[in-house]
Amino acid sequence: MVRDEVLRALEAQRGQCISGAALAQTLGVSRAAVWKAIEKLRADGLAIDALAGEGYALRADDDTLTEEAVHAARHAHTLGSALTVLPETDSTNSLMKRAYADAPHGFTLIACRQTAGRGRLGRTFCSPDGGLYLSVLLRPKLPLAQLNLVTLAAAVAVCRALERLTPLAPAIKWVNDVLVDERKLCGILTEAAIEGETGAIDFVVVGIGVNLRLDRNALPPDVQSIACALADLTREVPRRAVLAAAILDELDALYALLEHGQSDLLLAEYRTRLCVLGRTVRVCAPQGVYDARVQDLDANGHLLVCTPDGAQHTLSSGEISIRL
Repeated sequence: MVRDEVLRALEAQRGQCISGAALAQTLGVSRAAVWKAIEKLRADGLAIDALAGEGYALRADDDTLTEEAVHAARHAHTLGSALTVLPETDSTNSLMKRAYADAPHGFTLIACRQTAGRGRLGRTFCSPDGGLYLSVLLRPKLPLAQLNLVTLAAAVAVCRALERLTPLAPAIKWVNDVLVDERKLCGILTEAAIEGETGAIDFVVVGIGVNLRLDRNALPPDVQSIACALADLTREVPRRAVLAAAILDELDALYALLEHGQSDLLLAEYRTRLCVLGRTVRVCAPQGVYDARVQDLDANGHLLVCTPDGAQHTLSSGEISIRL
């Protein structure tokens, strides 16, 4: 479509003017076709300026989330090379499993909002406009015991991306929450499909939701006190497409460590961002609720804790709270 080709050209030179004649010649279409494409893009909400005698320019601060915008900012070798951006879906994880389970490794779904976002342990994940919600399909060749490492890689990838694009220093609360000042900025939900006969992993869906801008009044009361958004913390809020691309780039690099048997490097970096080491936390596990002191991680990313009676526990499931 001419519309998509024009958008790719504008994204490639975002913030710079391109004449209608140059666009028409490059794309092999008429100037009238270029004009119609520009009008369609504007109708879709893109901020495109038309300057007399100079041409068209996609504003540098335009935050419209499109596939072309993500591709223009992405450098990952594999993850996100095929992707789809949706204005809305129930849940990117649910849609991935429902409609894209046969997609290639690295296929990515991104949504501007979710109507039925999901978190761990059956919770809902509030997903209004102003956030970034993406799911990546992976086909790992890992033993099931190491599946937890994929979630750790995603958490570190989000931290790296935020450190690259903002002045913030995010931390991780085991296993999957990214925090700033001990308030939740990002949640991660990893889900796997297991082959019935072999017990091997068929595919993994990694869902990532990041709060960029939040209408706090639209959040459930129990979430208002624990959630935060980038706009609450810094003026340097990146465009959603740029943040999506950065997360994909970082996850691509970290996933490569797992593929090459270098999980120790991932774990070492995860530890440096883990905000609960040495702290007393409340553990909510299948065995019950109890307080314990966090000691370390094991080789599979499971949390090692010690209760006041000196008993050692390894947490491979459940969750912890730092608000005792």
